Amino acid sequence: MLDTKKFLQAIEELENGGIAHEVTIQAVKEAFESILRKKNFEDTRVQVDVLPEKGEINAYEILKVVENDDAVEDDALEIGLEEAREIDPNVQVGDDLKKLWPIDDFTKQDALKFKSILKQKIKEAEKAAIYATYASKEGELISGVVEKIEPNYTIVNIGKATVILPKTHKIDDEKFEIGQTIRVYISKVEAAGNGPQIKISRSDAGFLKRLFEEEIPEIYDGTVVIKGVSRRAGERSKVAVYCSDPNVDPIGACIGQGGTKIQKICSQLGKEKIDIVQYHEYPGAYIAEAIKPAEVLGVHVDEENKTSVVVVKNDDLRVAIGRKGVNAALAVELTKYKIDIKELDEALKEQIDYESLDLMNAKDKALEFAKKNEELKLSRIQKEENKVDTIEEPLYDEDMDEVEVNDEVNEETPIVTETPVAPVVEETPVVEEEEKVEEEEKVEYNPVRMQPKFNLADLEKQIEDEKKKAQAPSKKKSYKKEEEEKKEETSPVHHTEPKNYMPIYSEEEEEEFEEEDETNDYDDNRFEEFDDDSYYDVD
Repeated sequence: MLDTKKFLQAIEELENGGIAHEVTIQAVKEAFESILRKKNFEDTRVQVDVLPEKGEINAYEILKVVENDDAVEDDALEIGLEEAREIDPNVQVGDDLKKLWPIDDFTKQDALKFKSILKQKIKEAEKAAIYATYASKEGELISGVVEKIEPNYTIVNIGKATVILPKTHKIDDEKFEIGQTIRVYISKVEAAGNGPQIKISRSDAGFLKRLFEEEIPEIYDGTVVIKGVSRRAGERSKVAVYCSDPNVDPIGACIGQGGTKIQKICSQLGKEKIDIVQYHEYPGAYIAEAIKPAEVLGVHVDEENKTSVVVVKNDDLRVAIGRKGVNAALAVELTKYKIDIKELDEALKEQIDYESLDLMNAKDKALEFAKKNEELKLSRIQKEENKVDTIEEPLYDEDMDEVEVNDEVNEETPIVTETPVAPVVEETPVVEEEEKVEEEEKVEYNPVRMQPKFNLADLEKQIEDEKKKAQAPSKKKSYKKEEEEKKEETSPVHHTEPKNYMPIYSEEEEEEFEEEDETNDYDDNRFEEFDDDSYYDVD
């Protein structure tokens, strides 16, 4: 009988090693099926059911049911109806019968074969699991532990696999110690017959690119983009960076304040120097940046043949080529252009027609502007296509909605605001009191209405009209009474005259004034000079 506890423990250990539970069960089934076929014939139909929770492994032989024993042509494939119904009473002719195959009578030789087949299946499953794990990490940085050091290679344990780091893929002549943890770049993962082939490197350009992504936040979040990397491990490297935001300096973002960011990267590369290059859309401007630190005066570019001639300042040729030609080689690798470098005097002798830096920068800006416009057009077209494809109902259009609302307002409903605005009253607020008086007392009342901005001439004319209506034809009012009437009519509605006051003139003096007024002619036109509106204009 199968030991359930040990069987489940073995499955769990294999699962911790990276082999899925289902893979182990399938390996056991295939191992049993292979043993059963070898004990009989290869064409024997076998089914094995593994039940780890119950601790059972059941093997069945699948036989075809025929009418009788005389119709049986192959005992390993067919069975008569009478014999089949002894196993399953409900079976019919033409059905498949599952006949239990006891595995307790397996010999020691069968057990050894089963063990060998099961090991082989588990190894294949392990290789598949390792390949699936590291194939997804291709092009990434991982940590490994140095296990063994040889003159031409170093063995590194990267977790589920042990891989070889060749000497040519180290950074210059760096040396390791056993047990040391190092960073390696997975350059390639291939499936092979003897297991997955995992290639690691520290000299690959991808190693440097991943270091930049880890140490520089602007590159990690996509603000600054790495457009290209060319590298001579241990000597020199060039990294081309670009940023679409004009407010961000991509080179400054990579260097950091006081060079703090770039120093962290250089500390992991030993003596290797790094040049950070500004990427340009126009090839001439890009080549001029890549050939730095030499002072470039101009570039002649042949885009069709991917060739260029770089004109540098006199006595600057050595700087442009670099030590052992490394600077020029890295520029060629970075720009993908063949570069021929010439000094100014030599270029003038050969009459090379080259473009100046200012002209190339202008062309670069034009290309960048055109590229952005094209991207905007494509994004708009894509949005419109997505709207048409994904939305069946009419889209909500703000402009259409505004038009519909305006039409409804004009034809049917008025605009209602939340807080009503009081109307602007041009005349004095005495109108409300007039309405109340007319409703309650029904008395005719014609007050003088004052305007916020009035003209003195209009006011005097209104007073004269009121005076003529109230004046009797047989009696002439005195000048003093007219002045009093003017004061009363021009005074506010609720004005009350003071009761206690001292008269300015005595009664005798007032009578004299009245007699003089009667004898003198009263000139109604004495205020004509004040009627002109310009008299009251104030600058």
